[in-house]
Amino acid sequence: MYDVGLSIEIYQNLTSGKVINSKVLNNSGSFVANPLFEEIMNNIQAYSTQYDMSGQELVKKKNFVFLRKNTGTVEDLKTDITMKAALLLLMLGKFINEQNFRFTKLTEPSGGITRADIDSLREMDDVQELIEKAKLKSDLFSEFKNVLINRNLLLELPGSERFILSESGVAFFDEVVRNFLENEL
Repeated sequence: MYDVGLSIEIYQNLTSGKVINSKVLNNSGSFVANPLFEEIMNNIQAYSTQYDMSGQELVKKKNFVFLRKNTGTVEDLKTDITMKAALLLLMLGKFINEQNFRFTKLTEPSGGITRADIDSLREMDDVQELIEKAKLKSDLFSEFKNVLINRNLLLELPGSERFILSESGVAFFDEVVRNFLENEL
């Protein structure tokens, strides 16, 4: 049986473009099970039907779920937000690589990127041109906040103003890098 309170919260999250990850950060910065994800998985058929009936698709991955319009083509999935997210994630990858950081800086609660790290992306070779071509805001952090943080692709570590990729953020990052490498070869 579904939980009405959780269902309302799930609906609000999904319809506002957020991803629901299987794990969230608690107040001490440790990953814990996400009750919203568990609610969906325990009632997957009901939730899938609910969104299907409204012309949407509940996309279920191993460690996260999200909502998208039920369209017929891959091209329809390439939205402005999706393209901005891909660009911002590529910029993060470039930053990690150029600074000789380990990838775990983006994934482990003991790591994390700071606002200063995000602001310093502008100083990297080729990034300013990407920012201009993609028509990103002059305040790069606000783009990260609107596109990655508010959608649960990047999670803020409590009380530290450091950010790490969520499970969905890691999956999307891996997909973006894989597609980039395939196009480069």
